[in-house]
Amino acid sequence: MQEIPLSEATRLIYPRVTVLVTSAGLDRKPNAAPYSWIAPVSFSPPMLYLGIQKRETQTVKNIRATGEFVVNVVTKDWAAQAVACEAKIPDKVERSGLRFRESKKVKAPTAEKAEIALECKLHEIIETGKADHYLVIGEIVHAEKDEKIKNSEIVMHLLGADFISPGKKFTLERKK
Repeated sequence: MQEIPLSEATRLIYPRVTVLVTSAGLDRKPNAAPYSWIAPVSFSPPMLYLGIQKRETQTVKNIRATGEFVVNVVTKDWAAQAVACEAKIPDKVERSGLRFRESKKVKAPTAEKAEIALECKLHEIIETGKADHYLVIGEIVHAEKDEKIKNSEIVMHLLGADFISPGKKFTLERKK
């Protein structure tokens, strides 16, 4: 085994699902930003966490102000549009060409192209001491999935500009 610099250790945990987090401010203007630091943290109630850079991004501001957001799982057909939303320009969402629809249980919009969407209410934003990311914990209050979506269409983030989609499925016996 080769020793890896600690600055690269978290990059060994990949691939990670790519999501587009949509939110809206009190003015109802939609915002969108892609993330790949996401995982479930509870079955009951269903909860997830997002790792978001520890600075007051528009996403963080909106989530703090409204207590709501939507996690849209990115698929191949709109991955370029989703990733375009990471640009640090004022009109990034408009330039991406993404459109939104009304969500069922939260005021934050859902990406129109999303085939998996998790509507969330903010549970807590944790500042993890010296860490460079917030842990944004949300309770899933509504979930939708297009029954035709295939796992091979979901986009996973490797590193930098590299993305993949899941390959062949296999099953392992689990002891409970």
